[in-house]
Amino acid sequence: MTEFAKLSGARPRLYQTPSSYYSMIARLALAEGGIAYERLFVDIHFRLGQQQPDYVRLNPGMTVPTLVLADRVLTESRDIAEYALGAATDPETRAWLDLHYAYPIEELTFGGILARNPLARILIPKRLESIRRQLLAQAARNPDLASVYQARAAVFAERVEAFEPDAVVALSQQRRTEAIGFMDRLEQTLRDGRPVLVPPAYGVADVVWTVFLGRMEFAGLGAEIPKRPALARYWTALQARPSFAAADIWTKFHIGRLIGGILGIGRG
Repeated sequence: MTEFAKLSGARPRLYQTPSSYYSMIARLALAEGGIAYERLFVDIHFRLGQQQPDYVRLNPGMTVPTLVLADRVLTESRDIAEYALGAATDPETRAWLDLHYAYPIEELTFGGILARNPLARILIPKRLESIRRQLLAQAARNPDLASVYQARAAVFAERVEAFEPDAVVALSQQRRTEAIGFMDRLEQTLRDGRPVLVPPAYGVADVVWTVFLGRMEFAGLGAEIPKRPALARYWTALQARPSFAAADIWTKFHIGRLIGGILGIGRG
């Protein structure tokens, strides 16, 4: 049996990666909800643990996070956040969630790396193509999961095209412009002095936009936040919440923590 098949326990299990944007959303929501859980590391970069057949049976999308509950498995960070904090039933919260999840955050992160680094423009597309081939090889080795692996391989074929070196600079600039537009929209909403996006209390909309603002710092757009006073006030308050530290929200890259997770030491 693999590591995914052996694990068991009464508490929910969260398969995640420390640096993963959507894993951070899950961790923050669970921390805010006061839900105890077992945090388990998935090496999505080197060992490609998300491609292991037992993990694929948990999460056919081969993504992180995955939350395993006693009665079901949640494979989307939005579903995990709503499980932890309650379903978004009001139109304003749903609108903030829809806006957030329609934005391809990975195109900002990787697009920026590719736009700035000529070596990355060579290496990352090659790595994406290598993963695509590995997925097809997994399809051949696991006939019962062949269609799932083939569908995921098609996603990576699309990523190879999206991150094509000649187009990536324009793509990166487009995503940066959109991200700054989101910060403007947050500023406009918060100008009335509200402490949270949808009063009266911190909720699922605040969770996803907390992580978004952390990614703005991570992606080199953090200087845009102080230009917007209401947003700066909000961001300061978000970082002061105990859940922010408990969820390990990355505002910069931590190579030591990532390696520690891969080696099975420290926080996973």
